[in-house]
Amino acid sequence: MLSTVLLVSLSMLVFACEDSSSTKDTVDSDSSSNISAASSNDSTLLDQMIEKRQDFELVILSDGRLLSIGGRGVATDTYMSALGTTEVYDPVTDEWTQSGTMDNWRSVPSAVELKDGKVLVTGGGASKRNATSLTEIWDPSTGEWTIVADMNQPREKFGLIRLEDGRTIAIGGSDDEGQHTATVEIYDPAADIWTLIDPMGENRIWHTTTALGDGRILITGGGNPDGPFKNSAEIFDPSTEKWQYAGEMSVSRSQHTATLMADGRVLVVGGRGKRATSEIYDPVTNTWGSVADTTSPRAEHIAIANSDGSVLVAGGTGNLQSMELYDPISNSWTEVGNMQYSRYRFQAYKRDDGSIMLIGGQGLETVLAETEVFNITLSNRTQAELDANAKSARSGVAEVALNATPTALPTATPLPELKTVTNEGMEFNFPEAIESDPSGTTITPLGNPVKLAIGQTVISPAPVGGMGGIFEAVVSDDRESGGTAVIKIKIRMGLLSDEGGVDLTLEADGQPAAKKLGRYWIGVVDLEYDSDNNPIATVVVFKP
Repeated sequence: MLSTVLLVSLSMLVFACEDSSSTKDTVDSDSSSNISAASSNDSTLLDQMIEKRQDFELVILSDGRLLSIGGRGVATDTYMSALGTTEVYDPVTDEWTQSGTMDNWRSVPSAVELKDGKVLVTGGGASKRNATSLTEIWDPSTGEWTIVADMNQPREKFGLIRLEDGRTIAIGGSDDEGQHTATVEIYDPAADIWTLIDPMGENRIWHTTTALGDGRILITGGGNPDGPFKNSAEIFDPSTEKWQYAGEMSVSRSQHTATLMADGRVLVVGGRGKRATSEIYDPVTNTWGSVADTTSPRAEHIAIANSDGSVLVAGGTGNLQSMELYDPISNSWTEVGNMQYSRYRFQAYKRDDGSIMLIGGQGLETVLAETEVFNITLSNRTQAELDANAKSARSGVAEVALNATPTALPTATPLPELKTVTNEGMEFNFPEAIESDPSGTTITPLGNPVKLAIGQTVISPAPVGGMGGIFEAVVSDDRESGGTAVIKIKIRMGLLSDEGGVDLTLEADGQPAAKKLGRYWIGVVDLEYDSDNNPIATVVVFKP
């Protein structure tokens, strides 16, 4: 392990980025306009929310109430307004009431109820869709929000779930410049601190995050709304804080659903690209199996598991009002009715009586505040029948123990560990440097040092849009006399854009040098010479 100390300035530059995709108060490009009204009314309207909301978060409180958080409202100018307001639904009175306003407006936030009954919300995008790392906690006794520790990086469109030990894990998403990430961090409410842990094997956005019956977490798919999409899956084990490869879906998916069924398997449905396909993941065998197609292609829909093993899906892009039910026993989908409003980017809640509450979202012509409830007739199936069906489905598949040794994941090296932060600088331990690609350009994750000969290039974290540098020359090297070495690096943004050269000075005592450009740093960790006296520079691209 190469252990070095990197001292850099703490000054930071902030850049705003704009993304107008899917933000206008209209249906998106994946939507059609040929459905204007419900063919039948199969649900009952309830008290509507105080504000129109889409891309909001809904938390089911332990006392039976619902907390609606942030989202986007009706368009103003080019962008939809991010909302900082929250409201509470009381099922006893069938009323929505205003609650406290967050310190930060958020669209697509992520939130969970903590063990003490308070609600943690973090991440999401502001009015210009800039991801944030800001985190707040809501107190149900007062309705007020309190700012707590920030995440280590901004995130939106990521997964957030509470672990069995009371901590909360944030998984993937996009950062404040729209770059997808594989990073993962855990929040400890007792210590009020977020800690980065091992990353996923792949960068993900709009992926699903599903808690399995044994406490592990299944991650599936992901990708931008217009692609490309991912078909890979991975599993996080909280007991080891390690990732395991979970195979591949038959279809690449993003903005799909992954629902834990009553028999312990996970039903994956739809996704961008007008997916009508469905498939099931079995955590016992770590295998995927295709099932019947839905009657309508769906993305940005909802899915709710029922006690009889069935799963209800509703709505989605394309102005869908329809609802259909998957039966795992017959492996079939059946249309069961229509909502009174077409919806996508909405929320749903299964009430104590088994009925389904459908809330807000994007409608045909505007964002919705309307809520409705749909009554569903369930089968009288026992858990034993459901388990027997699941066992039959895995016939011919060798069963493995749930705690079997995980399959190794092709993971990226984590970012270098941040050891200390002072007014003078930052201290890191970098991993051992790897040799450069003989072709001349090495693509490597952030934090991976690379040994470069003159003329060779390192790019990180991706070939397009990443940052890197070309080792151009050794300007001087007087370290043997107690002086310094000066190395010229040409900064590169992506593979094609050269940003000019910069001189980086290595001190005789081994202290490296770094240069900040945008949100990334590029550093020279070491300079050595091969047997032919050719200089070899160890270069690293990183983001504190």
